[in-house]
Amino acid sequence: MFKPFCIAAAMLAAQSAFAFDNQANHYRLSIDKDAKRAHVEADVWVEGRDLALFNCMPIPQLKNGQADLIEKLQVHDMAGNAVVLKDKGEGEYDVDGDRRLRLSYDIRLEHDKYQWPGGNEEVSYHTDEGLMSVGYPLFIVPGEKMLGQTEVTFDLPIGWKANTPWRSTGKPGTFLVESRRELVNNAFFFGTAHAETFKAGGVEMTLVMGKQYWKRRDAFISMIDKQMNSYQKLYGRGPVADRFLIVINQGDSGDGGAFAGSFSQYLKDDGSEVARPIWGKVMAHELAHFWDGHSLVPKNESEEWFKEGVNDYVTVITMARNKLMDRSMLIQQLENLARGQNVARNVQGLTVTVREAVKDKHRNWLLVYGGGTIAGLAMDVELRKASKGKVSLDTLLNEMYKEFGRKGKQYDQADIVRIGKAISGVDLDPLLNNIVATSKAPDLSPLFKEIGLRLEQFGMLETYLLRDPAATAEQKARFSAIFGVPY
Repeated sequence: MFKPFCIAAAMLAAQSAFAFDNQANHYRLSIDKDAKRAHVEADVWVEGRDLALFNCMPIPQLKNGQADLIEKLQVHDMAGNAVVLKDKGEGEYDVDGDRRLRLSYDIRLEHDKYQWPGGNEEVSYHTDEGLMSVGYPLFIVPGEKMLGQTEVTFDLPIGWKANTPWRSTGKPGTFLVESRRELVNNAFFFGTAHAETFKAGGVEMTLVMGKQYWKRRDAFISMIDKQMNSYQKLYGRGPVADRFLIVINQGDSGDGGAFAGSFSQYLKDDGSEVARPIWGKVMAHELAHFWDGHSLVPKNESEEWFKEGVNDYVTVITMARNKLMDRSMLIQQLENLARGQNVARNVQGLTVTVREAVKDKHRNWLLVYGGGTIAGLAMDVELRKASKGKVSLDTLLNEMYKEFGRKGKQYDQADIVRIGKAISGVDLDPLLNNIVATSKAPDLSPLFKEIGLRLEQFGMLETYLLRDPAATAEQKARFSAIFGVPY
């Protein structure tokens, strides 16, 4: 008679034993004096059975990617008893979880000895002023989900400072992190490099720069301020996060990577004024990701063309409007669109659609970025034509941000089409499918004609955009309205 009650009581007792303890998680990361190794001690509530070092990228020298640089990984319960850990490879581990566990491990800080698919600026590297690292190779975290807030403390070599996008707890070297994404999906700089904090577009920005760039910080800050203000105006409000960290150092790639509240960028030269349209475009693109990418989040990876390509289009039009890119450089950017599609299809021999290209994003970047930029220009032209200039891509992005620019809301192509029709009456689906759902390079001559330009191509590479002698006043005006520069 009492057996069902006893079973139910036992089940409740078991559930309560596994209930989240509502305590903060803690990580202490210590970097040795020559920054060759780091040691991590942590206590964290592990929901389920999975621990993970996320974003591991296997390479020929390291079959498990960044996880092969982790050593002496041990797990204990809070009473100090050893917990069995099974290494499943590529940064995935099985443990007896549903409880708080203690983690201890070392990290060989030699990531910059290797070539990573996204570049060292998206993983970790040393300079003579310290160490840049993203959170992914540093923090082993619960794989299923991470409950509660997390405190992170850094023990650094004498004279070093931790630059992060997180809020300080008030305790030396200790920061408060709200989520697993903010913990692992961010860039940091540990060291003696110069840093300056300022407001741009209503957002608190901290700029960390290698010493060779510090003398030009005013030019960098001015450009950041102009772009951030433009993005805030275009999208209608600020991004989800309200503080960002930017890390700039010298590197041959000249590229960058954006994260939840930060980005890391390599510059090839000394940040000169003459090269500003080049390094500035990379920086402006990463800044724009705080809206399109981290605040506007696609539902599927097949919408990467929008997250990267339309973001690149927004970068170009705002830089042109802000006079950070002159007409000559703007035309080169547009010429690259036609040239890039020709190279992707006829030189690289790529046969995937733009939507499919994201599966090998680094090889197919001409399709992902270039195809998406073409889609951005095509939507902008179509919306302006349908509304006689009253509606544009700016309007579409503003409306998308009202609906999807918040945590937990995600969009797909159907949403883009739905909003486009609501604001202009035009169906963007056929236009988009002709660009992102085809395996052939689209004929761009009619598109460029709509902004008063004539496309001339010879062979694989020679590509020119000329003022079209037959351009109408409407087409010329459309060019100036989009880019903010004289036709």
